[in-house]
Amino acid sequence: MSAGPTAADGPQQLKPAAWRVPLAIAFAASVASVSGVSLIYPALPVIARDLDVGESQIGLVIAAYTLPAIVLAPLFGMIADIKGRRWLLIIGLAIFAIAGAAAALAPSFGWLLALRAMQGIGFSMITPLTIVLISDLLHEDQELKAQGQKVVIDRVAMILLPIIGGALAAVSWRWVYAPFLLVLLLAVAAWIWMPETKAPGEIDRSRYFSDTWAALGLPRIRLGLCVGFLRFFLDYGLFIYLPLLIGLRLGLSAVTIGWVLAASAAGAIVTAASVGWIARQQTPERLLALAFLACGLGLLAMGLHVELWTITAASFAFGLGNGLISPMQKSLLTRNAPVQLRGGVISVDRVIQQFAKSLAPALIGVLLLVIRLETVFVLLGLVGIAGALALARAERDR
Repeated sequence: MSAGPTAADGPQQLKPAAWRVPLAIAFAASVASVSGVSLIYPALPVIARDLDVGESQIGLVIAAYTLPAIVLAPLFGMIADIKGRRWLLIIGLAIFAIAGAAAALAPSFGWLLALRAMQGIGFSMITPLTIVLISDLLHEDQELKAQGQKVVIDRVAMILLPIIGGALAAVSWRWVYAPFLLVLLLAVAAWIWMPETKAPGEIDRSRYFSDTWAALGLPRIRLGLCVGFLRFFLDYGLFIYLPLLIGLRLGLSAVTIGWVLAASAAGAIVTAASVGWIARQQTPERLLALAFLACGLGLLAMGLHVELWTITAASFAFGLGNGLISPMQKSLLTRNAPVQLRGGVISVDRVIQQFAKSLAPALIGVLLLVIRLETVFVLLGLVGIAGALALARAERDR
């Protein structure tokens, strides 16, 4: 049993009855990686108070978790392609679970950050695999639908996990880290049921980097990388600064802010759940152009008309676009990357996304020194619309 099931004929050769459990494990691993942030958000004020940490430092609890991926994701992507996906997933889940649960016992803020960084190493191993495994397990006609299902599951988790985290933090911030121990059960499930899905045969290691670099130059993969950067740049501009817009300009409560953000998640669920059908209607470039147009117009409306009903409707429109972009961007990369290079390509995408997540708040923070918050949303909206126009032109030039 320790050798686990195999996919001797290569990825995408498993029959439907054989891939259901591995697919469920991939979905669950994706939720686990999301929980590393979404479960912790509500506990940050409690951690700051209990460990006597200032507001300027408490964000390190999140940064310590996400930063390792910038450096380590390419390494683990290479290992996934050369050595295999299965054991990397198992080890990543185990590190994630043990380090995350151990954070509940941290005697100081320094120890907490160290354990969160260790958990971030597990996260760096898991996060590209949750996308690659779906592509490995399923045929092309099924893969895009499954990527949409992954987005739906992740969005539902992003709504529910903060509620669970808030309830646990009301008892003690240490309880928020206890659920990570459950991920060990997922590691055991992966050990028993997850097949090895990497391409059969040995990979020429001397050519791996040059082949990966060549794959990154393929038009559809370049498009997918650019789409991923723009998506997360707009995402983090919205989710970091929309609460400020609602709170400072409208004076509304955190509960209301939560509902407005939930409207975005609801919009994403609508389109992500239907992405398999939607993708059959138009080319990827045209659909992505429409999706970024929805995001851009939503952001523009937020900046031009700061009223609760307008912002809520605009948040839903932004979510409609986002729910279409996310699975289609993943499928662009996995379907156009050679199977033996998927781990490396997806890991590069993860690094680019982390850069976008860091650039958005840094750049917007500088802009806020000279312009109003409403103007920031107008500019973000114009960036989204510019992205839509660029994609429309790319569709015409094909």
